[in-house]
Parts: sequence; structure tokens; C-alpha cells
Amino acid sequence: MTFIILGIAYLITRLGLYKIFEKVDIPTWKALIPIYSELEWCKLVGRPTWHVIMLFVPIVGFFIGAGMLIDLCKSFKRFGFWQHAAAVTFPFIYLPLMGMDKNLSFLGPVWSIQKDLKKRYKIAQKTKDKKALKALTKENPFPKKGLAREWSESIIFAVFAAHFIRMFLIEAYTIPTESMEGSLLVGDFLFVSKAHYGSRMPMTPVSFPLLHNTMPFTGGESYSKSVKWGYHRAPAIQNVERYDPVVFNYPEGDTIIKGAAYPEDYHNMVRQTEIAYTSDNSNNDPDKVRKALLRKLKSRIAIRPVDKRDHYIKRCVGIPGDKIQVDNGILKVNDEVAPMLDGIWYEHKVEGDFSPRVLTKKYGDLLSIDKARDNVGQPFNAIYTNPKIVERLEKEEGLKVNRHLDLATEQKIFPYDRRYYKWSNDNYGPITVPKRGDVIQLSPETLPMYERIITAYEEHKLERKDGKYYIDDKETSEYTIEMNYYWMMGDNRNRSADSRSWGFVPEDHIVGKPLFVWLSLKNGRLADGVRWDRLFMGASGK
Repeated sequence: MTFIILGIAYLITRLGLYKIFEKVDIPTWKALIPIYSELEWCKLVGRPTWHVIMLFVPIVGFFIGAGMLIDLCKSFKRFGFWQHAAAVTFPFIYLPLMGMDKNLSFLGPVWSIQKDLKKRYKIAQKTKDKKALKALTKENPFPKKGLAREWSESIIFAVFAAHFIRMFLIEAYTIPTESMEGSLLVGDFLFVSKAHYGSRMPMTPVSFPLLHNTMPFTGGESYSKSVKWGYHRAPAIQNVERYDPVVFNYPEGDTIIKGAAYPEDYHNMVRQTEIAYTSDNSNNDPDKVRKALLRKLKSRIAIRPVDKRDHYIKRCVGIPGDKIQVDNGILKVNDEVAPMLDGIWYEHKVEGDFSPRVLTKKYGDLLSIDKARDNVGQPFNAIYTNPKIVERLEKEEGLKVNRHLDLATEQKIFPYDRRYYKWSNDNYGPITVPKRGDVIQLSPETLPMYERIITAYEEHKLERKDGKYYIDDKETSEYTIEMNYYWMMGDNRNRSADSRSWGFVPEDHIVGKPLFVWLSLKNGRLADGVRWDRLFMGASGK
């Protein structure tokens, strides 16, 4: 559907250019041939033809294309800011309207005219030729604007351009937690490409530019839900590939408690409350529990649409249809052991005399040290790192370092039902990642796994009455999956809240692909210094 919409918009834009070419006696068929039409366009507005090449350079191409549209407007005596904004934002509407305007008149190749005027102004100013300056001012065909208007228009256009780039092409992202340590560190600033997996069209288009979901200072929401659009994507450069790091909207971020950390978020509180009521079946109604919490936390609750949920970054270890299992701490995908990347860290118990400060100074970002608790709650010294560094610690430092497995089968483990799924972080699954078209048989055992897919992600009404299941008020025993899903895990495997904690990531939550680190601050603070060796480092971790 997205391809059809984009194709229609492209065709309409070409037809608009066709009518414009017709008015200046350029053979109209040239408007219908890609690249050739852009070459003629450059000649029409007086631009160098090599600018066409720049149209295909990421980011730069947007500004070149916007400039060509504005030059086209000016060449036909359309100098208004909002005319230029409309041309850049909606060329598939504005160009046809221009072409159908019977009063449209051609001023000339505006790029060349402006360049020539600037050159002559510069010469007249240098020679202090007042007569020439006066003549040039009179000759200038462009309307004179006040300084305030010029600055305001420039600022508005700059904000618009930055907002457009952030929305569709590339966005800066900061690593806030240690869940990807080993590959991406706290304080890494990344550029994330939204074009690689297909730019997602805005689903909540009415929002303050350059803000994601929260207003500075006030803490209020930075968007309005008065206008809602469906899920659509532009054509992708590539699909989400297995073992790629991916930025996505937090799946359980639809209902959040402002200011709460992940373990205290709304859905976790619902689950913990339900656990507390398990001994009293009359009170163990999930709907009642949720409504009670909503009333209790009303002033702190925010209900967020998909594209305004918080951003997370994890590694995609399972694509649609994959079988995922963690067997005694070893990740298996489709029954094969997953590749051991250098950036994958595990939790280790360490024995022997050592100074955390000395080890941290010596090994730097190759490990982290903290206190942890074992499966019966006993504290121990923990080192988080990869097997190669463990070998060095044992050889160079004389320490005894053993892998520690998290085997606690807690209620925090997805899908949260220990009657059927007695899993832990390091003994998990097997589980199959749903793909579009999969048919799920509904039962007490499968419902914990797929209920959120049916209700929250694919927005259907699900009810259970007298042992029967009803979807959108129709009795059924099965459900057909409508979207593709993914399985995400952090590289710091024992310190990551990931799909093992909150389940599948729907395709409409995918934001983009991390490209590279453009800045890295120690501990996320400029005062602690810059990690110069990480600048412009790739973000894949492979």
C-alpha cells in the first residue's frame, strides 16, 4: 500500500513539472524521465547540472532538493515564505497547482540572476560606486524584506528542515543504561538511520518540532492525539537483519508512570498487584486491577501512541519465524548457537584479592564491576565482561572467575505465567517469534504469550466467557497474526531488561538502525571527559 501511495504522489509531482515545462517551451516529455527531468530543472532555474548528483547523497540530497523547489518558485515570481514551505512539504500538491495557474509568468533562471546580482553588488561595494549600488537596488527583481522577517523565515525554515530530517532520515540518540555495554556504552551518542528499515510515517503528526514525547521544564506531553494516522512505511533500504542493533519504541510504553524506572512501570505494577491477589479469586480481575491503578496514579499516568513511546536499543537476535532459546546461558537461534560477538557480556562471580578501582583503571571499558546477588539472594562480587577478558583476568590477575547463571523463575519473566512457563533469564524458551500470517490456537496456555499481541499491538477486543474466546465479539478458537515481530536482547545479557522481560517487538515499533558513535562521554558526563577512541566507531558491534 505504501509503494502505491508513494508511486501516485511521484506521478502527480511529475505531471505538475510537465505543466510547468510546458509554460517555458521545454519539451514536456522530459518532465517524465527521472534524472533527465532534474537536469532540465537545473537549467531552468540556472543551477549547475552537477547538483543532480548531490540529490542522491543522504541528508545533503534533502537540502539540494528543497533548494531546487524554492528556486523553481522564485523563477516564477513566487517569493512568499509559505509558498516555499508548501512547495518543499507538499510538492505533489504544489507543483500541479503551479502548473495549472494561467497567470504564472517566468522571471528567469533565478539561481543565475541571484549569483550575478551578488557579484555585481560585491564589486560596487568594494569600489564604493553609489550610482551602481542604486541602480542594482532598482534592478533587483526580488522583494525587499526587513531584517526581522529574514531572520524569522530563516529560523523557521531551519527548524522545519531539522524536524523533517529527524522525522524521516536520521536522529541523534544517547545510550542511557548499561544494557548494551560491551558494544555501546553509557554516554555514547549515536546517529540512527530511519531510512534503512523504511522511514515510518508519523502516526501522531501534531507535535512540537524536535521533541519526542515530553516538554522541557513542564514535563507535559509534547504532542496532541487529536490527529491519528495509521501505520505506513516508506520503502526500506534493507530488512531488519539478525544480530543487528535496532532502535525501537518500548513495547510496554503505551501506559507509563511519569518519572518511574522500568521495574516500577505501570505494567509491572499491574502484574505485581495481580500476584498479590492470587489467593483471592474474586479480586483477581485484571481489568479491575488496571482500572484501580489508573485511578490511583491518574496524575502521573500517560497513555502514549506507538511513535511517542520511549526509545530503546537492543540487538535483534530473532526475526519473524525464528525459534529462540537460552540454554544454560547460551543463546540458540533455530537450534544453532548464536555467534559469540566480542561485545556480548555475561555476569561472572569473581574470587581472589583484587581492587575494583585498579581493575577498572587497567581494563577500562572492557569490563564493569558491581555487587550482585545469586539465585538465593546471597551477595557476591560480579564482573561483567566477555570470555576473552575472563581468560586475561585469570592469567594476568590470578583471579578465579566463573560464569553466574540467572536461574530465578520470577514473575517478571515474559510471559509471566509460571503455571506453564517456568523460565529464567538464562534458561528461557524455546519460543517462536510470530510472523504475519501465523495462526495461533487460543488456549489458557497460549493466551499469556499472545494476549498483548491481539489486544495492545493489533488492537482487537478479546474476551473469555464460559471457557470460550471472543475476538471483536465473534466466537473463535484461533487468531491470525497481522504483523511481523522481533526478539530483542541486550549485549550485557545479565543486566538487560529486554524481550525476556516484556516479549515481542512489533514491526510498527521499529525506529531505525544505529550507524556510528559521533560523541562518547565517560559516565555520560562531559565533566568526566570524552572517550576519544570511540568517536566515529561503528555501532553494529559485529
